Amino acid sequence: MDDTWREEEMNRQEEVEFRTAAIDEIIDLRHDVLIVGTNRTTSEFEGDHDKETLHFGAFIQGSVVGCLSLMRRDLEGKPALQLRGMATRADLRGRGIGRGLLRFAEGKILRDSPIRILWCNARISATGFYQKQGWRFVSEEFLIEGVGPHRKMTKLLQSRR
Repeated sequence: MDDTWREEEMNRQEEVEFRTAAIDEIIDLRHDVLIVGTNRTTSEFEGDHDKETLHFGAFIQGSVVGCLSLMRRDLEGKPALQLRGMATRADLRGRGIGRGLLRFAEGKILRDSPIRILWCNARISATGFYQKQGWRFVSEEFLIEGVGPHRKMTKLLQSRR
């Protein structure tokens, strides 16, 4: 009985809450995962404080373990949202947190916004993740100085019926 209780308690502790977040809740994780090791001097991105920007977080026991931001940035003259600052705490990668967070954000956009085009400049190391989530390449590889090689990717959101 005692072992069963511990296992259930551990499962509750690992329960992930996905929700909208304030930039202040996610900025430290963004810094630790995406900025450290680059020549960027700030964890804040242009547009972080725009009223249309949406920030999302994944939380375990109130601590942020995943984040992403969606900023209004048109793509080729069409209304679109740019995905920026997506990160999952290093020790928790591979557990579906990033996938769950991205699905949560996409669901919110489908419910609350007429915009259906998402795009990002994906680090080459992350392109496989995005491909598995239905994103596609729309550029060749390019270099973001001080950060590394990237490719532009897009996703067209469609209602899940």
